[in-house]
Amino acid sequence: MKPLNLDNSPCSPVSSNCIIWQGPDIPCIKLCKGDTISDVVFKLATELCTILDTLKVTSYDLACFNLAECQPNTFQELIQFLITRICALENVDPTTVVTTTTADGTSTKSPAVTNFLLTAAPCFGGGTVTLIEYVDLIAARICSIIDDIAQINIDISSLDIRVSALESAVPPVYTTPTFTLSCAIGTTPPLASGSTQAINTVLQKFINEEWCPMKVALGTPADLSAAIATQCIAGTDLALAVQYTSPGTIMQVAYPTYVAAPVSLSDFINNIWIALCDLRDRVENWEKDVIVAAGNNVTVSSVTVANVTTYTVNALDTIVVGTDDITVTPSAPVAGVTTYTVGRTPKINFYADAVIPVDIVTDPGFADLVYFQPAGYTGLTYTNASGATKDFIVQVSYQTESNYTGVPAIQSGLSNWVDGAIVKNAAVVQYENLSRPSVGFQMWDSVTNTPVTAITAETVVTTPSTNPVDIGVNANAVLRETVNFFSKVTLNAAESASLFFRSRVGNTGNLLKAQIFVQEL
Repeated sequence: MKPLNLDNSPCSPVSSNCIIWQGPDIPCIKLCKGDTISDVVFKLATELCTILDTLKVTSYDLACFNLAECQPNTFQELIQFLITRICALENVDPTTVVTTTTADGTSTKSPAVTNFLLTAAPCFGGGTVTLIEYVDLIAARICSIIDDIAQINIDISSLDIRVSALESAVPPVYTTPTFTLSCAIGTTPPLASGSTQAINTVLQKFINEEWCPMKVALGTPADLSAAIATQCIAGTDLALAVQYTSPGTIMQVAYPTYVAAPVSLSDFINNIWIALCDLRDRVENWEKDVIVAAGNNVTVSSVTVANVTTYTVNALDTIVVGTDDITVTPSAPVAGVTTYTVGRTPKINFYADAVIPVDIVTDPGFADLVYFQPAGYTGLTYTNASGATKDFIVQVSYQTESNYTGVPAIQSGLSNWVDGAIVKNAAVVQYENLSRPSVGFQMWDSVTNTPVTAITAETVVTTPSTNPVDIGVNANAVLRETVNFFSKVTLNAAESASLFFRSRVGNTGNLLKAQIFVQEL
């Protein structure tokens, strides 16, 4: 389509995309303030085309009326044609005129309709209405559409004027803002101080050559916050430089600018300098602050020559105090001399043993794989009665034996299952020994180098390798094991250390004897 202003020389064309609608929002056509004129004109034209299509008579199919001639040519003729047909179908008497008066006092005359009701379309509010009411609704809607079209035409005319004015205007030229630098920026090469630079050039130089290197050097904000949080000198810590002249003075009192809870880098640097100065002042005053004070049974005298002070310390007596297991017993002074007798409190030693052969699997207190003390072995327990927490070395040993008598000597063996453990407070295993010895054995013919066949009676065999069929053998075997181990155990007052044992159902657990030795460290 050829533009209407194609030949409007010498006007400079301006795109309607650059012109903004400043009028109010028009919701019915989804027009908003701030839309471009292109959008405004397009929306108005689209709405107008829709309305024109709606009013076009040829848009409606009237074939069902079989109108050979006198077809309606305008929308008004179409509506009148429909009204006439509706009146004929509903037996409306055109000669009877009914006068209807509206709320504003306006009177209208219309043919009477006898007992005729219609269901209004949803766009007319729905519900049941009379024919006259329905026609009134349709007419009102048509009038509203006509009014909207008139207003749209007015708006289009106004927009056309504005578009023409804009098309005649000189297009604006964008100029990048500039400003004068008060310092040099960048490094390769830098933008000189006092030079005037475009803002985009300054921003690019600052970000790439100033800000990014500074961020690498200083770290992220999280890094800075973490560094600030490492301050180890609190505002309530004592100030060193005045600890003798003003004892007990804390940092934030001695130095009012000291920040008790720093949050910024400047706070952190401020506190560092104050702490360094406080330490420097303390070091410089060390020689001035030398104080020698007398204590109990001690005298101090001083003599100052020039800048040197000599202190003489005389002890009137000697005090000896024992610690840990050391005891100190002073004698009565003799001619001003006190004699101290130093001794040592013996360390705690405990020993107990039990020599009672027992199969712990048959003991009443036995439970499968649970440590306990079988009958006769409950005395293998030490309880800390010192009233204080102490460390001990607990040493234990025990002996087990698996003894089978009369076992068939062919493909047989021995096994025994007794585990031992050092247990604290009868519940906590400190150290355990898993001991499950077993051995298998078999009788062989020394000539044929083959297993001897099992027999039931005792018969002397005089000829080897004759594969005897009646040999009786009684075998006696013992499998014995001695176990020793130790562990360090810390016992609070009234806590105990014991030697416990365990075995498993279906096994033998023959225990011969055991002992425990506890020694204080």
